[in-house]
Amino acid sequence: MTYKISHTGISHLSPAPLLQFLMVQPRPTDLPYIFPDRDHTHSPHLWLLGLKSMDGGAEKCYIRKISYFKDRKPSFHEFLLMEIMHPCSVQVSLAITERTPKESDHYTSKQALSPSIYGRAAAHDTVRLPAGPHISKRSSRNKLAELTFEPNKLPLLNLAILLTVVSQHAPNYDVWDYQCYWYADTIYQSVKALFEPANEHIELALSKRRRKYLLGLPLPKGSVGPILEEYKMAMEKYQTEKITKERARRDKEKKVGSLDSKAVLCAHVLAGDRAGWPRYGETRVGEGKGQATGIREERGSTASGNQAEIAGTREKGAGIREECAGKQNERVGGAAVA
Repeated sequence: MTYKISHTGISHLSPAPLLQFLMVQPRPTDLPYIFPDRDHTHSPHLWLLGLKSMDGGAEKCYIRKISYFKDRKPSFHEFLLMEIMHPCSVQVSLAITERTPKESDHYTSKQALSPSIYGRAAAHDTVRLPAGPHISKRSSRNKLAELTFEPNKLPLLNLAILLTVVSQHAPNYDVWDYQCYWYADTIYQSVKALFEPANEHIELALSKRRRKYLLGLPLPKGSVGPILEEYKMAMEKYQTEKITKERARRDKEKKVGSLDSKAVLCAHVLAGDRAGWPRYGETRVGEGKGQATGIREERGSTASGNQAEIAGTREKGAGIREECAGKQNERVGGAAVA
């Protein structure tokens, strides 16, 4: 069924375009390693670090689809295209991951064909993020296969960890063993083994090319098993780091809360209102204020009584002094008469 938008309105509009038509939203701007404002290219490891640095923003994203592509010419290069979804947006972010030899002035065709003699080149594994939901079209490429996943079935961070594991498993580019074909196929097969895709579509006409490259030699066997073990260890390390980070955050919050409570206590003590701490509620605060007022009044009355007693003592002392002075004058006058 085909659907069109005519001058009379929407007619026969399919559900997906209709949803996008009614829910047009801008791309998120606070997730630069998922929805960049310009094209970015990272190594798998640096991309993983960037995703971890976004305060949990990457944990909400998931992979909707992974497509396996092969160029027709000149080298039959293979790569993977991933569609990234965010639960709060209908926008799709694309990411391309592939392997090439690292560019070097000393890297020659002899080195590529005979790495055991001339040495291996470092692999240049990348994750490229275009600024928009589209990539430049390669007219001479074929889609070999495609994996589709249910929402949240393949978390973005899990895939980023897998890409890092594959890249670090064989850090050198070897045209006979660890080239773009090995890289793309190993990731594809590992994802299938780990995350149970909802659907896999294979182009039957091109399936024979999927595990072979230009010279028709088969890809090296046995890489997926070790990759799965290394991925398991990497996930355990990530979970440990996550728990440690969460504990540190909670300890920091408790420490800040304790300091705030001490600051409030000091403020109330200095104000003479020890019973009126905010944590007891408004009623308790009022009672505390009343008790503090009574204490202050009692202290005031006691001080006034003491002052009156002191004044009385002073007056009594003055009377005694006057009486003594009078007696002394009488003795002086009697002696003078004698």
